[in-house]
Amino acid sequence: MITPKKTVNALKRVKAMADKHDAMIVMASEMSRQDRELLMKTGWLRDIVQGWYLLTRPDIHPGDSASWYANFWDFLRVYLQERFGTDYCLSAEASLELHIGNSVTPKQVVVIVKEGGTVQQLPFDTSLLIYPDLKNLPKQKEIIQGLQVMSLPLALCKVSPTYYRKLSDNIEIALRSIRDPADLTRIIVENEFQSAAERIIGSYLFFGLEKEAGNIKRQLDLVGMQIYPKNPFEKTSPNLIATRFRSPSPYAARIELLWNKFRNPIIKLFPKEIGLPKNPKEYLRQVGELYVYDAYNSLSIEGYQVSEELIMRVQKKSWNPSLHPEDAKERNALAARGYYEAFQAVKQTLKKILKGNSPGECVEDDLSAWYQNLFSPSVQAEIISRETLFGFRRDRVFIRNSRHSPPPFEAVLDSMETFFNCLRKEESAAVRAILGHYIFVFIHPYMDGNGRIARFILNTMLASGGYPWSIVQVKRRNEYINALEAVHTTSDIKPFVCFIIEEMQLSKKLLKSLL
Repeated sequence: MITPKKTVNALKRVKAMADKHDAMIVMASEMSRQDRELLMKTGWLRDIVQGWYLLTRPDIHPGDSASWYANFWDFLRVYLQERFGTDYCLSAEASLELHIGNSVTPKQVVVIVKEGGTVQQLPFDTSLLIYPDLKNLPKQKEIIQGLQVMSLPLALCKVSPTYYRKLSDNIEIALRSIRDPADLTRIIVENEFQSAAERIIGSYLFFGLEKEAGNIKRQLDLVGMQIYPKNPFEKTSPNLIATRFRSPSPYAARIELLWNKFRNPIIKLFPKEIGLPKNPKEYLRQVGELYVYDAYNSLSIEGYQVSEELIMRVQKKSWNPSLHPEDAKERNALAARGYYEAFQAVKQTLKKILKGNSPGECVEDDLSAWYQNLFSPSVQAEIISRETLFGFRRDRVFIRNSRHSPPPFEAVLDSMETFFNCLRKEESAAVRAILGHYIFVFIHPYMDGNGRIARFILNTMLASGGYPWSIVQVKRRNEYINALEAVHTTSDIKPFVCFIIEEMQLSKKLLKSLL
């Protein structure tokens, strides 16, 4: 018979084994049969491949991929270490993507070993291809996230011409992450990478970095290599600023790249901007009329169980949890009250924007106040600690059922600085709205509340162009999430833009019915 005590004891023993790997990964050989069977039955363990298990939680639905994507690279690290020690190396493509902090969990990772190839099918349509190739196993490797990888210069030389054509954004970020182009020259000369040299120099020229391209070509001329640079890309122009060679971090570079890449398609799709509302007071009044619908939908999208009655009750000045004891510790009521307080802070920001102040600067100045108001009731109820109200996240965060993994917490500050810089400089309200929402979600700077705040950014930026306050409806949640995922995984911004336009038009009709 399974009892709570037996489950707790088994969990302690298995967790101790996982901790040895600094991961949530355990091998069958590390636990007893009884512990394994008990934890499988109670939902604490999930199969990865034969003999390997993921330590998870029973409340996570088996179809939820978040726990797998969160532990994907940890599994590879532990699995490859156990099988091959350090006698392996990730492929050039996988190495490059780890160097540049690619945010999307790959469908397949290729690994080079001395001997013993295999294909391992992994959860959620991912896989591991291991193949023996002693000749191409690098003698010198680097370590990223505990994994044996090629250096970035070597990876850039070894990725295929097809990779350059199909994933040019990654190449652009990788080349701008090279500290000294001479590192590329050494690899090219040592391995006689003639074709790679032509692609790399051609890439630098394409990005407008003539100095770096010229230095590499002169160095190769000195050793007798005749190089004829070739543009390896299908696109006609780069997405980053050509005058700057290195970005603060690959994450910051990707944000700037995405912004520049998506802005023109957004402008082409979005209705023409009409400018700031001529009657700011009337606009703010209309926003107030939409509050109950906005709060209900935004909170429901995030999984809160709220009603119009609850939303209206917690927004009253006389609201006092002591009069409704169930509200003091009730997650939904505290979230609803936090949303109300944050909404008031957002309206103060909106007032400044409607007076003609810089929309990007207003959001940058007030963002922390929005977040603090959103979670202040939970702090007062001692549901979360006070220090969580200040600064950005200090841990990893993952998005449920998404292949996108937000940047590590060490990269959040650089990422947010780049985000605010793009938001401040952007002239188009439509671009500020769409990419303000998307890039904020991409970064996920907080442990919680990112979706609600992203929708606040969306609407304040829409207002800056005279567009109506727009409600993302909970009944269209799947369309909304799928549109965001399409941007994450396929770089297709169109479904998200079209979705927001549709919701904007529906919100306009809703407002007319309320007035």
